[in-house]
Amino acid sequence: MIPEPQEIEDEEHEQILERVAAIDVAKASGMVCVRVPHPDRPGKRRTRVWPVDAAANAVLELAGQLAA
Repeated sequence: MIPEPQEIEDEEHEQILERVAAIDVAKASGMVCVRVPHPDRPGKRRTRVWPVDAAANAVLELAGQLAA
């Protein structure tokens, strides 16, 4: 099960892209960072960061979440 992400509000001066994702994977774990539209503030974005396991099942679950 993937833990709840930490959510970070974007600053006004930050570059705004519709959706981006970055994944840093080490031997046993990794960190995921995505920037998505803010659910309550039209035109704004929210950055979400969370740890993931590097096991095959966890990566497949992450792929499903990112595709959704």
